[in-house]
Amino acid sequence: MLLYINQIPFRYECSLTLGETTLFPDFTIRHPQTGDIYYWEHFGLMDKPIYIQNTYSKLQLYTSHGIIPTIQLITTYETKDYPMDVDTISKIIQHYFL
Repeated sequence: MLLYINQIPFRYECSLTLGETTLFPDFTIRHPQTGDIYYWEHFGLMDKPIYIQNTYSKLQLYTSHGIIPTIQLITTYETKDYPMDVDTISKIIQHYFL
């Protein structure tokens, strides 16, 4: 919702083909000033071992195709004990897009 409120163009779960694999990043975002494309993946079950393995594999796939975390790929994480909060999301949006 914060992307929408800040008038940042995005698509939710838009397909992205990397080699022979199709992913659906949580958000595909166009920078409002530069037009550069960013992907945002939120990894929300980081207290589950299988999910952690899948996260690692997904990050390897992104990087092997030149989509680098903290450059074109925004990543956020949470566990049951450490949920994501609105202030953190606001700071990320401010840093990357405003």
